[in-house]
Amino acid sequence: MKTLSILLLCIGISITFSCTASEMDKTPDFKSLVQDQYITPFKNADTERWLQVFADDAVGMHNTLPAFVGKEAISQFATMVAENLNVEQLEVVVDEIRVNGSWALTRGSFVSKLVPKSTIDSTSIPANKGKFIFLWERQANGVWKVILDMGNSSETPS
Repeated sequence: MKTLSILLLCIGISITFSCTASEMDKTPDFKSLVQDQYITPFKNADTERWLQVFADDAVGMHNTLPAFVGKEAISQFATMVAENLNVEQLEVVVDEIRVNGSWALTRGSFVSKLVPKSTIDSTSIPANKGKFIFLWERQANGVWKVILDMGNSSETPS
């Protein structure tokens, strides 16, 4: 009886760990992650939800701005955007996804139109076209988080 109990316990443990390992090995749909965890919350000024996509030590590097190092600095950037700008347009196309173990890269293009909240008529403000790279790292709990958010304009300065 004791041997049967130990055998059943060992089988139960091995099934539990094999399921957990296979779940962690699954590659997520990065196009959906970009849209659902980054673009949608950012467009809706849902900074709390938007920040969930970032690792604590993430770095944000955006056009003409200094690097935002760490989640707290990225949070300050998000608050500045939410308080001062309306995101009238933000569309992305993920052109490439590369996954290698616990690392992944998503590369693509975007069209954005961020307008100062004080602007009454934004029709004369053009949308900006640009490109981006997100570097993702699978965390110990299996969740993928952005560790590098880098984007810049493809437009020639006037």
